[in-house]
Amino acid sequence: MTVSDDDLRQDDEARHGDAARPDGEARPDDGNRRFEEERGGAANEEQRRREAVKRLRVADLIEEMLIGLVTVGYQKLGLTDQTRELRDLSDARLAIETLRAWIDVLARERGEEGLADLRSTVAAMQLSYARAVAEPSAAGEPNAAAEPARDDGGGATDEGADPEPADD
Repeated sequence: MTVSDDDLRQDDEARHGDAARPDGEARPDDGNRRFEEERGGAANEEQRRREAVKRLRVADLIEEMLIGLVTVGYQKLGLTDQTRELRDLSDARLAIETLRAWIDVLARERGEEGLADLRSTVAAMQLSYARAVAEPSAAGEPNAAAEPARDDGGGATDEGADPEPADD
């Protein structure tokens, strides 16, 4: 049996990798090439992310977050038969308070333009929350599991909320 130079070269490559190749080039299916491509792909992905962050305006992100918070907040109010099982008035109150605070921050940053609808939605949520808290629970007691969402002006307030104690 005669062993050719090609057979010896393939044997050396199998044992020692591309370092044994006389031309020093990597094989097309070499793992190193794939690694380099993956690393290059990761670098491109990182570059795309950086460009996206560069174009992103935080005010726009906040507005999108507020819209999502409205959706979750309404579901936590449990106003419909479909959302009744999701009712969590503590979470609904937190959503309302967060919405109010972030809307004010957004208004300071870019003005009131486009926020009137969001403010009226939050006011409607506050009214719905107040009604939900006042409803008797299944045990026949008021649904006072959560403190009423307070309004510091501009929107609806909870009726019957205890005033702050006065300092004597």
